[in-house]
Amino acid sequence: MVDPVPFLKRHPYFSALPSTTLAAVARRGVAQAYKRGSLIFTEGDPASNLYLVAAGTVRIFKTSEDGKEQVLHHIRPGQSFNDVAALDGGPSPASAQAVGDAIVILIPRRALLDLLARYPDLALRVIQTFAARLREMSRLVETLSLHHVASRVAAALLRLSEGGPSAPLPTRQELAAMVGTVREVATRALKDLERLGAIALGPGRRATILDRRRLQHLAGSSELHGSRPHLALNSSRPSR
Repeated sequence: MVDPVPFLKRHPYFSALPSTTLAAVARRGVAQAYKRGSLIFTEGDPASNLYLVAAGTVRIFKTSEDGKEQVLHHIRPGQSFNDVAALDGGPSPASAQAVGDAIVILIPRRALLDLLARYPDLALRVIQTFAARLREMSRLVETLSLHHVASRVAAALLRLSEGGPSAPLPTRQELAAMVGTVREVATRALKDLERLGAIALGPGRRATILDRRRLQHLAGSSELHGSRPHLALNSSRPSR
């Protein structure tokens, strides 16, 4: 049995609510377990609950008509997803899948709306969280539109490292979906970053960050398009 209260306290929506209110929200939450690879819902489903991750990781992604995936977020314990549908009652704007075994707490839309009406500070926190996510989506659009694949992989590694000395590597297919390319190109970009001395690829699907400043520079660099020869990471090949 999962106690939702510790996870509610970690979430920016609920962290400032009084304990009695958190307990009331927790009583209305429903914990569900998902096996690795299980779809929680697909884009367009009428899933209007708020989902809070209690254990594991959930990836949020969109799929094109030809089957190509673009990963939007990785949601970890204490974070939520499907917020848009929970607030407007519409269909889910993206698909959600458990990366490994995961436990997710469902909070009914009605309970969330009741809380927003009662607690103005909660509504402000929701607005602030949505603003932060909009900034993140704007950066993702910019990265996919303007940056070379190696820049996008560098940015993904920085996000995955969460400020630490190394980054857990997803599968090459998953990494490709995160940066909007195909597996072979993502693999080549990793090797290019290693060749440039920014990372070291090791066993156990981890990348050690050898030079964080350089990785940050590469993540935001337009030079990777080939304006400087020693940074032209296979620029003669399409990045797709």
